[in-house]
Amino acid sequence: MLRVLIIIGLILGFHLVEAQVYISSSSEISFYSETPIEDIEATNTRSSSLLNTKDKKLVFQIPIKAFKFEKNLMEEHFNENYLESDKYPKASFNGYIMDNVDLSKDGSYDVSATGKLIIHGVEKERTLKGTITVKGDVISLEGNFTIVLADHKIRIPRVVMTKIAEEVEVRVKVTYKPYVKKK
Repeated sequence: MLRVLIIIGLILGFHLVEAQVYISSSSEISFYSETPIEDIEATNTRSSSLLNTKDKKLVFQIPIKAFKFEKNLMEEHFNENYLESDKYPKASFNGYIMDNVDLSKDGSYDVSATGKLIIHGVEKERTLKGTITVKGDVISLEGNFTIVLADHKIRIPRVVMTKIAEEVEVRVKVTYKPYVKKK
């Protein structure tokens, strides 16, 4: 997965210069759906991300099958019936931080990133908000946003409509460390 992200970064125009390109050292992407009958929650710790602090490029790759649920049956339905993870194995975000912030300086910055969010094979232009914290050579990103399932052509059968919400709250927590080219 790391190699794939590095190749994608190269293709998308990353200039691999030390202290400008950061790669995720840990990530947690989770979602929560509340309904009157049952709450649904899943967490993914296998996502990867790249951040270029010079041009403010931000890329995520999220393997769909890496979402883990409390109940195995929920995970099976999520992969087979809703996200069709064999057909659409990844979700992604490819965008830019829009705010004029200096990510080379320690601090906490409220930011917006605009780009293409692809889920279930459907691409949507989105602006997502979050907070970036810089401390030394470690950068962390946290954010929350909502996904409307219909926007990504994720169909919910009528028989289970009361068990699954039409909107899902997504939480993102990522820690980045500088990418260092091996010599």
